[in-house]
Amino acid sequence: MAEHAPRRCCLGWDFSTQQVKVVAVDAELNVFYEESVHFDRDLPEFGATLEAHVAHDRATINLVPE
Repeated sequence: MAEHAPRRCCLGWDFSTQQVKVVAVDAELNVFYEESVHFDRDLPEFGATLEAHVAHDRATINLVPE
């Protein structure tokens, strides 16, 4: 079996209240992997479903459990 040369890469993470995303890029900034976990869709057993409500002032966001 042929061995692959090590690939220099970087991971970018995005943590939010609704999901976690990861992106992997190589040294030339080519994306070679992307994945996300949506808490309400992928982990319903934790009951983390949230809905965001924007107030009339459009400056306030309330997270309310469904």
